[in-house]
Order: sequence, then C-alpha cells, then structure tokens
Amino acid sequence: MGGWRNAVQEAAASKPLFLTIYTTIIVGIVATSFYVFSAIYSPSASTSTQSISTSWLSSPPLSQNGGSNFSNNISQPTDKASQPGSNQLKTIWEAPPSNSKMPPLESFKLTKELVGERAKDNVIIVTFGNFAFMDFILTWVKHLTDLDVSNLLVGAMDTKLLEALYWKGVPVFDMGSHMSTIDVGWGSPTFHKMGREKVLLINAILPFGYELLMCDTDMVWLKDPLPYLAQYPDADILTSSDQVVPTVVDDRLADWKQ
Repeated sequence: MGGWRNAVQEAAASKPLFLTIYTTIIVGIVATSFYVFSAIYSPSASTSTQSISTSWLSSPPLSQNGGSNFSNNISQPTDKASQPGSNQLKTIWEAPPSNSKMPPLESFKLTKELVGERAKDNVIIVTFGNFAFMDFILTWVKHLTDLDVSNLLVGAMDTKLLEALYWKGVPVFDMGSHMSTIDVGWGSPTFHKMGREKVLLINAILPFGYELLMCDTDMVWLKDPLPYLAQYPDADILTSSDQVVPTVVDDRLADWKQ
C-alpha cells in the first residue's frame, strides 16, 4: 500500500496530465477485476461452461484428417432406410436375416421401379460383372459407400454372384446373361460378349428416365464423381478412356484430340 500511496503523491505533485493517466489506469483495473470475478462466480456462467464441456465429451472422436474414426465408418451403414416418397435409400451392407430365404429370381428383374428405389437426385450409378469379379465389385461398392454415395446398383451376370451380393446387403439385379462364373480371360469371345452386354444394359436403363453413370468394376472411386459431372448439364454423354497420361492439369474435361 505504501508503494501505491507514494505513486499517487508523486502523481499529484506532477503535471495534471500524468494524474489523469494514473487515475484512468486504476479505475480500469478495478472495473475489469469486478467484471471477471462476477463472470466466474455467476450461476449462468457455470452452467454454460458445464454444458460446453458435456457437449464436447459426448461428441465422437475425430481422426487427424477431421473425419470420424475409420473403424466406425466400416461398421456403420452409410445411408438410412428408405420411405415411400422420400429421397433416402435402403441401407447398403445390411445383410438379410440369416434365417430368411432367398427371394425368387423374378424379384431381381431390372425394372424402372427397382432403379427408382436406388436413384437419388434422378441419378443412378451402375456396374456389372460375373462371380469372378466379386472382389472387384465389393471394392467398388465399398469405396462409394465410404464417400456417402449410395445411389448404386450392381448387375449380376450369373446367379452365383446375385446370391452372394444379396446376402452381403449389396443392391443387385439380374441381367439374365447366364454368364460363366469363372474368369473368361481378356480378349476372349466371352470377354467381348461382356462388352456387348454393357451396351445392352445402358440401352435398357436409359428409357427409365434417369441419369446413368455406368462404370466398369476394375476401378476405384476416391472422390464423389457426381458434383463434377453436374458441372456439365448440357452434355448428352460424358465418357472416359483407359488413358493413364493426363491431357489437362486441372478439372477441365480431357483434351479429346490427345
């Protein structure tokens, strides 16, 4: 206290300007201290602090990249059960009950209603294959669902693949191809038949009135492709080749001349 008294006396003996400065500082310190202590011991402030802490503790942990824990992404379905007239889709990866029976083959027929159940924003993503491509197909579906893309369907070229995908909870339909279940080999007559089946499948889906993204199974989606494709609403057809050397370095369409 002696130090403060001496400071005030010295200020009083000095010029009025310094007295004003000292007085302003002291008043400011007193007012700030009063505000801080009032906020700390206020009941509403205590409740607010507790609410924020509870909210943070109850939130799921985040990974280093800002997303939810990856193990949770694997174990939890990525979409919700559909309701009539809603834009929600039936859950993928939710297997049917083990004590249930396989539905009749006729129920897997490709119809406009079947596509409509899976379509979202009038867009459907489709791939196809036989049982030999099972691992490719599961990888294809897994990467899309990890990206929260669930408006997809898989065309089964043989009954063995259809049944396997059904019991894994993957949306599948019967192409009626009666294809062999083994790897037919690249460039073989059966391989070329698969290419023609793809054309027939596109031709069968387009009249339903949905935008179609047709994909081969030997590809992996690392990013949701639909926002990019939506940048070109005037395009009738967008296609990509197997060319591994990029012709552009940004998000423009490829240079078709190259």
